[in-house]
Amino acid sequence: MKKIALLALALCLILVAGCSSTPSTPAISPTPSASQVTVKEPSVIKSGNYSLTSSIDLIEADSPGSGNHTVNIYLRVTNTGNESIRLAWFSKLTDKNGLSHGGIGVSHGGSGAQTFVFYPNTTYTSRDYVTIDSDRDYAALKEGGATLDVVYSDQKSLLEPIPNLTSTWNLEPSYFR
Repeated sequence: MKKIALLALALCLILVAGCSSTPSTPAISPTPSASQVTVKEPSVIKSGNYSLTSSIDLIEADSPGSGNHTVNIYLRVTNTGNESIRLAWFSKLTDKNGLSHGGIGVSHGGSGAQTFVFYPNTTYTSRDYVTIDSDRDYAALKEGGATLDVVYSDQKSLLEPIPNLTSTWNLEPSYFR
């Protein structure tokens, strides 16, 4: 009886050791508040072996008393291609006067938003952020809105964008309230 119990226990341990799972769509899912704006306008883009569909999941702008302002940009990106990739993307905000903030090698502290291995037909929602260094520059965004340009790169060559793989959205001033 003791041998049977030990064999059953060993068999269970062997079966459990071989089983593991990984989430197919790791995501950051912040809860929107009154100062956050959610957008669903998709951008369908393709360049060479890369094919993506991306949309703005959420934009959240902080409101400190004065000084630096952080604009958090959550993009939802689906790998619609046939190959696994590791993506990075950089966000740039340009106000109505042409002053830009963020961009390649600047947003998210220089590293941009990054994914893990990104399999075909999977979706990631990841956060990038742009820092606005002055109240005056942030006021320009609040008054006139901005253009959001997102440039995508493969993590193998982080600071070299994939040719023709960009998304652009026009953001109303309400995104920066």
